[in-house]
Amino acid sequence: MQNNMPTGFAFQLSMNEKAMRNFAKMTEDEKIQTLKAARSVDSKEQMQGLVDDISKLG
Repeated sequence: MQNNMPTGFAFQLSMNEKAMRNFAKMTEDEKIQTLKAARSVDSKEQMQGLVDDISKLG
């Protein structure tokens, strides 16, 4: 599986420091699942919601 970070996800993540820290702390499997979810997003709003959810972890 390709593990490259989708551009929209990387952009939204860069705008949310807490989400960026939480993503960095994820296991490799968790990161892969998160990137799969990011690739299935259809809109900017959905991507923002995914990143917001990541910021609320932990």
